[in-house]
Parts: sequence; structure tokens; C-alpha cells
Amino acid sequence: MIRGMTTDAVIYTLTRPLAVIAYTALIAAFVVNAIVLGMVGGDHEQTTTLTWTMLAIAALIVASIIFTRASTRRAISTTMPPGSVVRVEVGEESLKAVSKAGVSDVRYATFRSVHVGRHAALLRLRGTSVVTVLPRVVLSDEDVALLKSRI
Repeated sequence: MIRGMTTDAVIYTLTRPLAVIAYTALIAAFVVNAIVLGMVGGDHEQTTTLTWTMLAIAALIVASIIFTRASTRRAISTTMPPGSVVRVEVGEESLKAVSKAGVSDVRYATFRSVHVGRHAALLRLRGTSVVTVLPRVVLSDEDVALLKSRI
């Protein structure tokens, strides 16, 4: 369950507009370096510099994805460790979540948007980039429909 929730949360995070812009810029820099590397030819110093730059860009992309996944997994595992019981009650005015971290009763007005993936429901808080992640398995289709209509 945690692996699937982590995947849903990471995909959501990496497909936000700012992340897409950042990764597009990094990939564009990589491509430009590759083109210039092909044009430079025999200058050993420039070739070495461009090669190291390409490796650094590739490493930055991979490291950022790994870091995003690790921090997301750590946050989910802290709140919902494997084997713990998680319960969600979708009410008319608020959402109540019970986990090892405690009980939280949050009004729907607190959330800006909801995204439901295969393994997780992600609720984005207003005025921030913070996302609350809930296991999809504890939400019925009616609960999901109510969440989407209220948020």
C-alpha cells in the first residue's frame, strides 16, 4: 500500500507545472550540451567540460527524482507505518482521518484541490504546496465523489 501511495504522490509532484518547467529546462540544457559536444570536435578541454556538464545535468535529474521519492515515502511511512490501521470518515462538512499520528478533522474549505490516483487520494491545502495523502483503499467511490464535489 505504501509503495503505491508513494508512486501516486511522486507522479503528482513531478507533474506539477513548476516541476515540468524545471525538468524541461534541464533536458533542454542536456540536449544543447549534446549538440555542442557533437560540433566541437577535436578540442579536448571543451569536450571534457561538456561531457562533465552533461553528466552533472543527468545526475541532477536522477537525484531530484530519487530525493522526491525518498522524502515522499518517508513522510507517508511516518504517518502510516506498515501494519498500522488507517481510517477515513468523509462527512458532510469535513474529513476525519485516524492514523498512528493521531486524529485530524479538517474542513473541506481547507483544501484547494483533490486528485485521486490508483493507490492514493491527494488533497492539496489552500495557500501552500502541501499535500495530504490518504490511502485510496479506505475511500469508497461515493466518498471520492463527495470529496470531489466539496473541494
